[in-house]
Amino acid sequence: MKKILLFSLALISVSASSQRRKKQDWTENVQASVDPHVKIMTSLGNNFLKDTFGYFYGFGIGGNLNVYKNFGVGAEYTYFLATVKDRDRFGYLGAPSMNNFDWYVFHRDKISEEFYVEELVGYSTYRIKSPYLDNSGQFREGNGGLNFGAKAIYTIDDTGMQQIVFGTRVNFYNARIGNQNPDIEKYYSRAVLLNFSLAYRINF
Repeated sequence: MKKILLFSLALISVSASSQRRKKQDWTENVQASVDPHVKIMTSLGNNFLKDTFGYFYGFGIGGNLNVYKNFGVGAEYTYFLATVKDRDRFGYLGAPSMNNFDWYVFHRDKISEEFYVEELVGYSTYRIKSPYLDNSGQFREGNGGLNFGAKAIYTIDDTGMQQIVFGTRVNFYNARIGNQNPDIEKYYSRAVLLNFSLAYRINF
């Protein structure tokens, strides 16, 4: 009876130790970060955004959570401004502003002790507004689309808490503007956006 009791206690102890080790291994990979950033964005190809506006430029903040091993989730908010380069095409509206939200999942690759690369894929939403030139109100438009890209990350301190992040991303923009002519509909409602970002990352 005594041997059975000792054997049972040994099994419980090994099992508990194993569970603690598994839990510790999982939690060791959990890491959060905050990324204040600046961005510049342009539209590619033949579309309304490309022909009407100059560069979009903006600033914002993002957050990332490394959830399991090298995989994680993140979100970013960027406030963009743009200049109008074709007033006749844009109509009776002032220069637009854009609220952009990006949600994504990422995978991180360690290149060296100081250098990392993250690949990401996700979904973006855009909220554009432009004031009417007679101050009678605002034109508003909402849309969304997929995004994918990559970030190059360089650690600038010995603790690994501070990093510089250079990112590039392709965003697919779909405003869902309807028209009987498919070419006109595509021209006004769809675009591919390319943006570059520079961020200061704080890990905690």
